[in-house]
Amino acid sequence: MEARTLELRAEMSGHTRRVSSVCFSADGRRALSGSFDRTVRLWDVASGKMLRSFEGHTTDVNAVAFSADGRFVASCSGAVVGGENLLRLWSTETGAILRDLSGHDAEVSAVALDSARPQALSCGADATVRLWDTAGGSCLRVLAGHESWVRAVACRPGSKGALSGSMDRTVRLWDLDTGACAAVLSGHTDNVYSVASSADGQRALSGSRDKTIRLWDLASGRCLRVLEGHTDVVRSVTFVKGDRWALSGSEDKTIRLWDLGTGAQLVQASVAGLVLSVAASPDGTRALAGTYDRRVLLWELPSA
Repeated sequence: MEARTLELRAEMSGHTRRVSSVCFSADGRRALSGSFDRTVRLWDVASGKMLRSFEGHTTDVNAVAFSADGRFVASCSGAVVGGENLLRLWSTETGAILRDLSGHDAEVSAVALDSARPQALSCGADATVRLWDTAGGSCLRVLAGHESWVRAVACRPGSKGALSGSMDRTVRLWDLDTGACAAVLSGHTDNVYSVASSADGQRALSGSRDKTIRLWDLASGRCLRVLEGHTDVVRSVTFVKGDRWALSGSEDKTIRLWDLGTGAQLVQASVAGLVLSVAASPDGTRALAGTYDRRVLLWELPSA
């Protein structure tokens, strides 16, 4: 496939400050966005219409996630000074707050929901990752070991494991049964802002302030490939299309699609604002981006 530029298909407007996080529902029909305007918004992907605004956070919303069955959504918030620093669960149907999960003593940066168990992961500026029981609201485990702010967390499918990325420049692999750090993946030369697991749990992606994306083999801890081309901080990365491709978003105001087999850049799309978050639909046909200039943007991805 020759590298080419994507055409924008839709713009979902309504947020009044930067859009920090976006994601798709498991069926790809709905999208979530979280913003520094302290709201979470639910969108219909086909029409671009806003279906619901979740309101109640008192500080910036840093990340959002859908439950596997779509019945509830999660958001996390906080601020460097004076933040509420919590993980919040909402009813998708009514918009009501179901539960607040508190325990971090500093800004909560990211959230991930386990598709197989009623559990959530969060991480934050207190340098910890926390495992939560979403049904009861209790903190099941605190994962400590990072030496600085943990900016990203992801569940590892097919195992009771997790990934985290930190401003200590490392990616860590965790055993959720024991709380032990199973591996430290080193190689980035600056802050790690995003991590993602492949669908089979065997590989991981990480994006960094060092402007690179790294592909990791989790069994060996080896870096399989370094993707280079972005000219500023890589804020967000995810796997696409049966884990054959990677999607990335950067402060260089682009999203890029990569072939993980060759390392080649397949597609690039330029936007007006810094790209803070990207997501790929489960079927790999569409991409979302959340931007510094308050927009949620939708593209159609190549079919092959």
